[in-house]
Amino acid sequence: MDMFLASVVKVNQGMTWFDWSIVGAMILLLIGILMYCNRYMQSAADFLAASRCAGRYMLSISRGIAGFAVVNSVATFELFYKAGFASTWWAMLTAPIGLILSLVAWVTYRLRETRCFTLAQFYEVRYSRRFRIGAGMITFISGVVNYGIFPAVSVRFFMFFCRLPQYYQLWGINWDVYAVLLTIAIGMGMFFATCGGQIAIMVTDFVQGVFCNACFIVFILFIFKLGNWDVSGGYVSWEQIEASLIDTHGISQINPFDAGKIKDFNYWYFLIGILGTIYSSGSWQGGMGYAAAAKSPHESKMAGILATWRSLAQGLMIMLFPLALIVIMKHPDFTDLANVITETLAKTENPQLREQGLVPTGLSLIMPNGLLGLFVAVMFAAMLSTDDTYMHSWGSIFIQDVIMPFRKKPFTPKQHIWALRLSVVGVAVFAWLFSYFYRQTEYVFLFFAITGAIVSGAGAAIIGGLYWKKGTTLAAWTSYIVGAGIATTGIVLQQIWNNDRWNIHFGAWLNRTFDLNWSAETLAKFPINGQYVGFIAISCCAVLYVLISLIQHWLLKLPDFNLNKMLHRGEYDTANEHVDRTVKVSWLASRLGITREFTVGDKIIYGAAIAWTIGWFIIFIVYTSLHFINGHWENGFFESGVSRNGWMMLWHSKIYITLILALICTTWFLIGGIFDVIDLFRSLRRINRNRADDGSVIDGQNAGEKNESSKNE
Repeated sequence: MDMFLASVVKVNQGMTWFDWSIVGAMILLLIGILMYCNRYMQSAADFLAASRCAGRYMLSISRGIAGFAVVNSVATFELFYKAGFASTWWAMLTAPIGLILSLVAWVTYRLRETRCFTLAQFYEVRYSRRFRIGAGMITFISGVVNYGIFPAVSVRFFMFFCRLPQYYQLWGINWDVYAVLLTIAIGMGMFFATCGGQIAIMVTDFVQGVFCNACFIVFILFIFKLGNWDVSGGYVSWEQIEASLIDTHGISQINPFDAGKIKDFNYWYFLIGILGTIYSSGSWQGGMGYAAAAKSPHESKMAGILATWRSLAQGLMIMLFPLALIVIMKHPDFTDLANVITETLAKTENPQLREQGLVPTGLSLIMPNGLLGLFVAVMFAAMLSTDDTYMHSWGSIFIQDVIMPFRKKPFTPKQHIWALRLSVVGVAVFAWLFSYFYRQTEYVFLFFAITGAIVSGAGAAIIGGLYWKKGTTLAAWTSYIVGAGIATTGIVLQQIWNNDRWNIHFGAWLNRTFDLNWSAETLAKFPINGQYVGFIAISCCAVLYVLISLIQHWLLKLPDFNLNKMLHRGEYDTANEHVDRTVKVSWLASRLGITREFTVGDKIIYGAAIAWTIGWFIIFIVYTSLHFINGHWENGFFESGVSRNGWMMLWHSKIYITLILALICTTWFLIGGIFDVIDLFRSLRRINRNRADDGSVIDGQNAGEKNESSKNE
């Protein structure tokens, strides 16, 4: 034991000057890029959407790292550590659905066709100004509450990973380290979001994305050699992994069909997630600037398709890290290291935070110096890219969709930019307060589910508004109000449910009165998790939207809405964003989502994405069939028709195939992204900026387009 601990301490004394120099170099590089980008920020359109000049590779990489986030990494660590390979398995079912949504550019293509900067601006064009204001308020509240937990999780991650103390004595003051790091983290995101707007956010996120993709490969290779840190000098074998993924009750994290026995992250969680993916496409506005920044609807569509390849290394890394920790914490060969991790985490009182800290604490003990610095730099980049993107999005939504519709006199360009900046500062202040005072009681993904459900009415309003000419304003109002009401009720109940007074008085009264036989464990936590609350909300919203729209059309004889005008199609295509409509596309190509804009290269990328996704889906079907056809009941339990060796062979193969492709795609995206960055700055230098293109709507038409029309007349 002493020899092993000495080995760990010798290698892992913490961050050295070399590690911190890697992080410092990354920060200085990003600040330099920020200063350069700031000179191009000259209008509201620049601040909000980089004047719609972004190419596909830049969009895909930047949006990917913005969505990566420390909080999402921690959430995925929690998910995989709890559910094992079940999360990967159900992703194989979700992938074809995600591919189909990308192929047809479900919601995203039409939303970009509207040329609206924000979702609520689209609401004013499609429904009414009052609905824009109401939906903008709900979207803003949901967004900032959802974002409020991001800095908290990020800072705690760094505290766990860098093994920082709760308090630090300096200048005679006992500093709260958590509060200080919150201020630094949120301040950095605010600085980047306010200085250069979407231009700076997108370019710095691109640089961070390229850096992170390269580091992901390094981390993956390190995990494959994880056993080097064992005193025996051996390697972690697949036999050790298999043994670690089976608990004492025989529940396997290898066989995804055992996921039904796992609380919170069972197969119902994943199936509801699949439904939510379809319903909620485009409704979440955390990356609002990216949704509007594409140079054309087709570039936006291709960026979505490229995400299939861009995310390979990222997805593999955040799967392997918790897998390594499962082995360390559960296999007897690593008992000594597991004890060190357990003792370190015991200092944290909140059990939910202890679970969050498991993976970062373990990684900090097994990573050598140099790799420690790289990992901190990557997670810092992930935190910064998400913070500046979210602050920019929610701050912009507040000005564009809550403040501007009330103003009789429009902002001047300078006033508009400063209003947007001040709004970002306001979001930052709220995030600090929420992160500091909110008590987390659920897994991060479940918190996302319930806070996202506040805008569950958006799915019905967006899909109905973009694809159905009979959707009405009253139906959209109803879906938003009902969805927000259900989700808010769920959040409040979750916060009061674990209160001591609840357990002693109200909970006990319910138990006695209704003979519920609730256990102490049930009383300690709200029995319906965030995923189920979200499902209830979206189901009610969708049904109400359809019913109310049909009833109104039947009773009031309302006219159909002109979708072609809103989407700028045919005679309304004043910006010439669509290619020549005389170019023919075959019947099969059109069914696959291939439009006239596709080049030969686009079709190759498209076909490869289809082949990759469908290939794994076929494997999903084969394994599912074997599971049930060859399976049998024994002692009241269903024994899978696929052996554990069969499941392990599948996961083994998937990991190595993904690694090889990730190496290729990292180089490919680097080259394509560099060309897109060059093209972005070239476009920003020569573009003729329309000062009226600020997100305002006049007579149901975007102000920028109306201004152009009046000039032409």
